[in-house]
Amino acid sequence: MTRQMIVRSVFLLLCLVSLSKGVPTPDETPAAETKDNVTEAEAPAEEAETSAKEAEAPAEAPAKEAEAPAKDPETPANETTVPEKEVAKGEIKTKSIEGDVVTLPLRMPDVLTTVHDMYLVTPVKVDYDDAYIVGYVPQASAERVHHILIYGCTKPAQDKPYWDVGDMGGICHWSAEVNTILWAWALDAPKFDLPDKVGFHVGRNAKIDYILLQVHYKYKLKEADNSGVDVILITKPPPKLAGIYLFATGGTVIPPRMSVNADTTCAFQDDVEITPFAYRTHTHKLGVRVSGWREREGTWTLLGTGNPQKPQMFYLMKGENHPVRKGDILHARCEFVSTRDITTRIGSTGEDEMCNFYMMYFMDADKFRLEDGCYYEKKFTVPDYARVKEEENEVSYEVDDSWKSVGIVENIGQIGGLSHSADKKQLVVFHRAGNDWSKKQWFDYDNVVVDKEAILEEDVILFIDPISGNVTRSLGKNHFIMPHGVFVDHHDNVFVTDVALHQVLKFEVNKTEPSLILGTKFEPGNDSSHFCKPTSVVVTAEDFIFVGDGYCNSRVVKFNKRGIFVGEFGKESRKKKVPGSMGLVHDLAINHPDRMIYVADRENGQIHTMTYKGNFTAVYSVPGSVYAIDYIPESRLIAAVNISDSESPAKVMLVNVDSGEIKGVYPCNTSNFTMPHALTYIQHIGIFLGEITAPFHVWKLSEKQEDTEKQAVERL
Repeated sequence: MTRQMIVRSVFLLLCLVSLSKGVPTPDETPAAETKDNVTEAEAPAEEAETSAKEAEAPAEAPAKEAEAPAKDPETPANETTVPEKEVAKGEIKTKSIEGDVVTLPLRMPDVLTTVHDMYLVTPVKVDYDDAYIVGYVPQASAERVHHILIYGCTKPAQDKPYWDVGDMGGICHWSAEVNTILWAWALDAPKFDLPDKVGFHVGRNAKIDYILLQVHYKYKLKEADNSGVDVILITKPPPKLAGIYLFATGGTVIPPRMSVNADTTCAFQDDVEITPFAYRTHTHKLGVRVSGWREREGTWTLLGTGNPQKPQMFYLMKGENHPVRKGDILHARCEFVSTRDITTRIGSTGEDEMCNFYMMYFMDADKFRLEDGCYYEKKFTVPDYARVKEEENEVSYEVDDSWKSVGIVENIGQIGGLSHSADKKQLVVFHRAGNDWSKKQWFDYDNVVVDKEAILEEDVILFIDPISGNVTRSLGKNHFIMPHGVFVDHHDNVFVTDVALHQVLKFEVNKTEPSLILGTKFEPGNDSSHFCKPTSVVVTAEDFIFVGDGYCNSRVVKFNKRGIFVGEFGKESRKKKVPGSMGLVHDLAINHPDRMIYVADRENGQIHTMTYKGNFTAVYSVPGSVYAIDYIPESRLIAAVNISDSESPAKVMLVNVDSGEIKGVYPCNTSNFTMPHALTYIQHIGIFLGEITAPFHVWKLSEKQEDTEKQAVERL
């Protein structure tokens, strides 16, 4: 075995174990739960006693607990409840589309994980002599699946329905003639279609008899899961076949608080010409940019560059094609910026780093061969003309004029809150109908609502198609007086806050009555069973509930999934730049992968960062008052919005979560856009903003793209 083959084997093994953004070791997890409200294992004593009494507690408030708040449960497992869906237990199910197109569903066969960060593999036999992959449709959620890999093998490593790679189970058998990566997915990346007349050759004649699905599960699962991918196959041979060329490094060391480049360089020595057409970048948390170049006769050409914190999918290359032939030199670079106080090395765990640039290519079918990859680490200097321009990694937004921003429903009122469904296919709007907070005195000096009979008779929770703007369903009639915040969790349960009721209500899927109510109706307060005008709510993947108790109490309150009080965090203060010292807590946002909560401190014009355990880690200042925020995971940015004043219009600001640096400011220069009160971000669609001034617009800001995927496909 040559040195190159040995190095390649080492890197492929690392890739098997970790191919996506790293997951930190969970710092808190829910306790194990059995049926019929049996006390949770290892729960604090206070919580156990309360659990036993839950059946006797009134539905609209959590059971009373001891004066001291319960300590945060710290059991060793995150147990995520997974919704049921159809399981494909390894067999091929075909669906005809155009006669020679079939769908091959790859699904985990009702698997259960026993530890965090578990890597499971299941094989599916390709029962064709020749078939060609032309697309991938993910059937998974980033809230529980860290990443997915698709492999092609002559023979799987084991003859089992599924196995654990972490137990050294391997992917492909050591004797397999072909062992290749076919696709990768992470961070809720969308479906991927190969260009017309291009496909991955699989089947017996390609010596790829099996397609293997590898799923990295973030946390221990409580219920069986069948996440996976639909592979789109055709049986008619395309004129060009696809492969993947992998760049990887292994010896990079990243010192504390320093910036480091990881470089790899190889000469292309085969007597064939390949045409790169798509690329994928991959690092863990410290990577800020990954780029690849072709050098020919001293001239450098940028092939692709990307932010590895964005959805880790294959992106089509921009501009004209740049074929690679014998004698060309290929380069790849990963740029790391360490925010840690310890040294970081390349490795397979979430606390390590990785550096990969995947280059998807095609060549004429009659000349096709699988290319190897580049694993030789060598420092290089990029000529000035070929350097990556900063704007190539920047994201910018503009108001989408095609979006129906007003008149969504006839009686729409002030927009209290915005959220979206778990599958990101529904925008959720929580509005006040005819109850306008600015029209009369709603509260007395003790913050008690004056008119307790002003219950809204309309459905004020609207589910809206984020593309067309059409309402698909609604709920919430006869429950609310002054709607404020809304959040939809990964089960599609809807959580809302009402500042007049001083409560948080949970509506389960397709239910019109709340299944859980936090707070005591019409009674403002500041303890484990009372809020004072709660503004916002978010829910973790482990079903912990965080409530922004904002207009009076300046705190964030935490409950477990059954509504049992866990703790409260923050204190009232007008001091600036002091983490956890807050004025009006007006909105919350959640970063699931990093297990962080972001708090909009409205009047202080600040955003606080807080761990799930309630430790405040930083505070960032932004211009004006911060009314609403949401997290953009692929860019590691917080989208924040303020209101217009005499000097400037309302603005959407993009704030880096690691540094607090403002990466973009987008003034909304529209005469009607004056009082944005709510904000939500829907991945791959845009930023939505809701107003509390008539005519109560819901605005949509879409990402600006110069070279669209459609244009790139047409070029190819």
